[in-house]
Amino acid sequence: MRLKKIINECNSVAVQQGEVKASITLALTMGGTQPAFAPPLARASWGIPDGFEPGQGGVNQMMRYTFSGAATDSESFFQTIEILRELAEKYVDHPEMIQFTRRLFNNSHLRNHDELGEIQALVTYFQGTYTKDTPDDEIGTPLLHGDRGSYRYQLDPYGVELFQSPVKVIRDIENGESGADCDDVAAACACAMATAGRPVALMIVDADPSSPGVFNHVMLCTKTLQPNQHYGTDWFPVELIHPLRIGESVPFTQFIPLLVMDFDKDERVARRIPVQFR
Repeated sequence: MRLKKIINECNSVAVQQGEVKASITLALTMGGTQPAFAPPLARASWGIPDGFEPGQGGVNQMMRYTFSGAATDSESFFQTIEILRELAEKYVDHPEMIQFTRRLFNNSHLRNHDELGEIQALVTYFQGTYTKDTPDDEIGTPLLHGDRGSYRYQLDPYGVELFQSPVKVIRDIENGESGADCDDVAAACACAMATAGRPVALMIVDADPSSPGVFNHVMLCTKTLQPNQHYGTDWFPVELIHPLRIGESVPFTQFIPLLVMDFDKDERVARRIPVQFR
């Protein structure tokens, strides 16, 4: 379906595909001195079909989506996943992501080849210290030397879907200004997992068991390159918003690759991948 260009207001360019509307909006960090997005997103398509040019100034843009009442659940779901895929892909080899994983693993005093240790360090960092299990006197405590704060879950503005780059999510944590929902922190952690050399996928949790396929929450899924003592070479779930341990999961229905090579998709995993994402 052809995208329709909408009136430009407040330094933004809006596009529409069916009933899914998006505006690419000029946004700076809360300090106002750094662009919200670094250069790799200058040519990002955000899941928008080829042939539509969203405008100038990509490095300073934040994606804001509004799903109207007429948009189907499948339209909204598909667009969201395509954006998360592109966010992870665009930033996987970004210098700030590489530097972040090195800082984290060195700070965690991990031995060489400790794959589960690296994954645990990432999960702990992106779960943050605002969880229900965090002692009162440790709420908001930074988990990495030099950070001013920790990850904190924050809903998007009412009726709006915001997408933040992995680098922005990490910058905000470092600056003590964190605020990101489950898809933003999943994209950031997924990108960091892949930056550290691991395949990563999304596990889709349904909103209601009686309405399978209705997007509600995302978890991550990953695996080690070498067999490990707990999961062998199997994939295992990673939850970030709720303080579950690695390997613990609520029921899910779909497995959607973000950064996964074909040789890491076994038959059992492949059956869970929806046709449009294979």
